[in-house]
Parts: sequence; structure tokens; C-alpha cells
Amino acid sequence: MSMNKISNFDIETIIEGLEDAINVCYTAPNNPEKQGYPYATGYSRLAMQTAIENLKTLMHLQAQYDLETM
Repeated sequence: MSMNKISNFDIETIIEGLEDAINVCYTAPNNPEKQGYPYATGYSRLAMQTAIENLKTLMHLQAQYDLETM
């Protein structure tokens, strides 16, 4: 992640991670032996935790940037 204003790339990366998790949930019933609901649950939880961490980091970086450019 960049050390200045939030870029579209940063936001797109978070969105892609969440979209991947949604797709894993949709495909869970089709593959119960390898990537069923337990896998989808864990994958989605990690995706959401990662999204939260990344958003918090972006918020922190944005706040620093805002202070430095005042």
C-alpha cells in the first residue's frame, strides 16, 4: 500500500479479496469434499479480517497524509 493518498489499486485489491470469498461461498455446495462449507467459512472469515486490517491501515495512512499536507 502506498504511503500517500489512497489509490484505486488499494481499494480494488480489498474488493477483489471480498469478491473471491463470495465466489468461494457460492461454489462450496458444488465441491463438498475439498472446498465445502467449512472451507468457505474459513476462507471468508480470513478475507473479511484481511479487508478490515487493510481498511484500517489505509485509514491510518490517509490520516498521516492529511496531517503532513496541512
